[in-house]
Amino acid sequence: MLRFLLLPTVILCGFSDYTPYTYPDSMTQSELCGQMKPSFFCDPNNIVSRRKKEGNGTLEEKNSLDNELLYVRGETNCSCVLPTLCMKSPPRGFTISIAVVEKMHLDNNETSRDSILQAAKIFADVVRDRQNRGQCDDDLIIFLSARDQVVYTSIGSAIRIDDSDIKRISEQGEIFFKKMLYREGLEWMTRQYKHALRAEKLEKLWNWPLPEWVLLVLAVLVLIVLASLICTTIYLCIRFCRRDRRDEYSMVEH
Repeated sequence: MLRFLLLPTVILCGFSDYTPYTYPDSMTQSELCGQMKPSFFCDPNNIVSRRKKEGNGTLEEKNSLDNELLYVRGETNCSCVLPTLCMKSPPRGFTISIAVVEKMHLDNNETSRDSILQAAKIFADVVRDRQNRGQCDDDLIIFLSARDQVVYTSIGSAIRIDDSDIKRISEQGEIFFKKMLYREGLEWMTRQYKHALRAEKLEKLWNWPLPEWVLLVLAVLVLIVLASLICTTIYLCIRFCRRDRRDEYSMVEH
């Protein structure tokens, strides 16, 4: 039976669109996911790797996303109600996986934004269910379809993250994806989810075209200019008042 399940994946691995049932598993089919070893990151169309290659990314940068996913497991605690479900050797917490495609396989009538979002939800839910990487449904998967311009996070029932935080993290990721900074966006989302899983405060995303320190310097200069204008205005008002008083005294004497 396993041979029949693997056959469609091998045939479709070179195509740009996937269904959640033909999408490869990065732990058992790492090569089909563009990885040299089992990983929690699957990118069969080399969307992230292709972009990094154009930008002359280093090997350290290519491994950074895998490391971020491993950090989540090592830096969070098991949340299972039954301790017997928690793995002991090695102990681990939540699992985050990432699935990237160039495009989903959509029906001809799935052209609206709502239908694409619904398709992304189904894709992420099915892939997460197929992979079954949690200890007690305590895993999540970040799904990104580049050409469909959609990102969706499917979470297990044991994960307690507010919908508002998921929406915020997804919107932050989209800021990177619109600039085709796929690796940076996925790394950012992974770190943010790690904060959420550890009940920590989410980081703020700086989205200005200028660095923060430049704006701070400009703000200080503006304050100095305003302070100078205020002091100059006060000085001129005082001088003007004194001159009026002198003119009044001169008129009285005459």
